[in-house]
Amino acid sequence: MTKKTLLKRTVVNKKAVKKALVAKAKPKKTLVAAPKKSSKPLPKKGTQAAKKSTKKVAQPAKSTKKVAQPAKSTKKVAKPIAKSKVVSKKSTSTAKSKAPKVSSSKKVVSSNIKSKVKANSPILPSKKNSKKASAKVVDKKNVVTKAKPAKPANKLTQIATKAPISKAETNVIQVENIQKKERKNAKKIVSTIPVPKPIASNLPPDKKPKVKNILISQPYPENGKSPFLDIAQKWKLKVDFRTFIKVEGLSAKEFRRLKIYITDYSAIIFNSRNAIDYFFKLCEEMRVKLSQEMKYFCTSEAIALYLQKYIQYRKRKVFYDQPGRSLFDLINRFKDSEKFLYPCSRDRKDDIPNFLKEKKVQYAEAYIYQTIPSDLSDLRNIKYDMIVFFSPIGIKSLFHNYPDFIQDDRRIGGFGQVTWDAIADAGLRLDIVAPSPVAASMAQAIENYLKESNK
Repeated sequence: MTKKTLLKRTVVNKKAVKKALVAKAKPKKTLVAAPKKSSKPLPKKGTQAAKKSTKKVAQPAKSTKKVAQPAKSTKKVAKPIAKSKVVSKKSTSTAKSKAPKVSSSKKVVSSNIKSKVKANSPILPSKKNSKKASAKVVDKKNVVTKAKPAKPANKLTQIATKAPISKAETNVIQVENIQKKERKNAKKIVSTIPVPKPIASNLPPDKKPKVKNILISQPYPENGKSPFLDIAQKWKLKVDFRTFIKVEGLSAKEFRRLKIYITDYSAIIFNSRNAIDYFFKLCEEMRVKLSQEMKYFCTSEAIALYLQKYIQYRKRKVFYDQPGRSLFDLINRFKDSEKFLYPCSRDRKDDIPNFLKEKKVQYAEAYIYQTIPSDLSDLRNIKYDMIVFFSPIGIKSLFHNYPDFIQDDRRIGGFGQVTWDAIADAGLRLDIVAPSPVAASMAQAIENYLKESNK
């Protein structure tokens, strides 16, 4: 074969390879116009047209990562041409000249990729950049694993993770935390639990006659269940229930004379169930509708739960005395934003009004019920070995019905510091004390006394 025929064949093969490269280099998703077919022969070595042709072939690799794959296929296609034995010197020289130009195009592509990676482009980084990125990710993981140790949790959280605890334990822990804070502030802790007075009886219980019947100054339990009835069955005693006082509420006419308008107040203080009953009874008689934003402050949790009988109980609207958060602290917190109404009896205690006056709280005191001694004339001929009082009004009722009452061998029990003071003022002997470190309730105190007297 002649040299001319060999040159023609090489030119045809190069055109076919060029078409295949252009077809594969097109991105699938992007719409790019196909290159025009050119019948012109390839440019010779060293010309400007040859440089432009090489750049155009390398440009599609900039768009996506997949474009770089056809570059590998070019080498595979070029190999059989290079291996052919009958190749002219000119063809070999053109192949060698194109090889370095392809490598230069790769350098251009890699530089463009780096610039796009810096600009947060979707094109993946090179191997070097990927190694750096992976190193950074590993460093972040190490930072997470080498986190600072957590601070030691409080006693409450430590116990909660171990096992469930009772309300009594949580109260003890709360009291300990409060004591620590107060020690830091160098303030003395004043115990609110009243210290019981010593028993004032002259003779010990074992030298007194046995107790056979007991009078409890409370109404008979509605459901027929009471710890005092359990004591009567256990010790074979007779236990009678009788109220020494009766409660009378004010009528709507009498309340209007006080010139107190309930709707002018945004917070109410309750210290007993009787106050709740008679307050809402007055509201019904006077057709007063309380707003849903009304706040209620109670002296105990039992009184707060009793509010469910008349209102929808909400924790954000109902506050009560708790360990570590007293009622006075709660009132002091809302003294600037709320106006308080204190419905109570005429024989109420002075602790709440004195606090409100001291803190200059806007409040009004409304006497909505009163306690009157009940008629006890039917008990004249009955002698009881033990009489139990729960309020100083019960002692007033006793002397109102029996002015010449003499205690003799009768045992008298009193519940609470106020009742103890009233018994001492009346000149009576106090034999049974509750609450005390030994007995938290009156029923327990009576049973402890019977263990010694009724052996």
